[in-house]
Amino acid sequence: MDHIDIVAKEEVKNKNTVKFLGRGSQLFAIDLVNTILTALTLGLYYPWAKAKKLKYVYQNTSFSDSKFDFLGTGKEIFRGFIKALLIIAAFYAIVFTLEFYLPQIRENEVFMAVFIVVFLLLFLLGMPFFSAYAIFGTFRYRAARSSWRGILCGFDAEKKEFIRTFLKAFYFMALSYMLFIIVFILSNNFMQSIGSEANTIHIITSVLSIPIMILFIYSISWYQTKLYTITYGNLRLGDLKLNFKGKTASLFRIQIIGGILSSITLGIYYFWLKRDIYNFLIQNCWIEQNGIEYNTKSTISAKQVFRLEVGNILLLVITLGLAYSWTYCRTARFITRNIIIPNEIDANSIQQTENAYTNATGEELGEMLDLGGIFF
Repeated sequence: MDHIDIVAKEEVKNKNTVKFLGRGSQLFAIDLVNTILTALTLGLYYPWAKAKKLKYVYQNTSFSDSKFDFLGTGKEIFRGFIKALLIIAAFYAIVFTLEFYLPQIRENEVFMAVFIVVFLLLFLLGMPFFSAYAIFGTFRYRAARSSWRGILCGFDAEKKEFIRTFLKAFYFMALSYMLFIIVFILSNNFMQSIGSEANTIHIITSVLSIPIMILFIYSISWYQTKLYTITYGNLRLGDLKLNFKGKTASLFRIQIIGGILSSITLGIYYFWLKRDIYNFLIQNCWIEQNGIEYNTKSTISAKQVFRLEVGNILLLVITLGLAYSWTYCRTARFITRNIIIPNEIDANSIQQTENAYTNATGEELGEMLDLGGIFF
């Protein structure tokens, strides 16, 4: 399975190639040991397990024939792990306390009003805020603990601006989703009603559901574009900076057309849709060096996406999920081998600009909320 790979038909000769050299068998051995030790220690080994896996992945990823390295340690991540646990434990303690006293609260209108307000604040403000903080912390910590040729990576985003931008995009998507659900429920309810008036209202709600669904898809595109801009668009390797210039309109067009054609073709167009999304992400990345920007290119095709995704699904199904490590490596090789970084970029002239950063709290919070792996 280690030799199963997805490669572009025509290799593009480039001194700035990106490669992933990891093997599924090696990663499986690491994942297996990590799983056993984490289970035996009731989860306490988790930070060291994650540090070990990240180190393997980084040390098997190269740029211009030089490998990256992950400098983070299990001890660093453990401190963040404990802090994240306390934050999440406090959040759920409040929720469970409110739920426990809910029967008594219902008997008093004032207490019930307070309960509703607190509950809404926790889920409408608390969760989105900590999600933003988690993503910020994940990118900041991982970038600052990553190095290449001894040069540290960095993350330029300001925390307040990052959280503000994330929340705007999140609430726009959440509100459009709620509006779509409300109209959908009303439409279904009226569909089951009898009478000309109900039928008329049903027709109106059905017609309204179309632009609201389009608005929802647009909000998803806006959210994703903003997220990529404030995350990938703020990464740097020394004085080499990554900028993301993707436009919401472009991603919206890809998703709306892809969704329609995928439905018409019974899912066959999905591979072209996935190709367009991959290319949107890669080809809207610009690398800045000495004030000059260079556009990255992609050689991903729908045929390659088909071979990757179908191959991964078959491996997972046949092995009952045990081949996850192989599918991870196949996907990493697929992405890195199809990225073309311009030859004009001089890897030998990259200068150190970053200071060390070792606060792992946001990193662990991001991982526990399943937000740490925002990689396609």
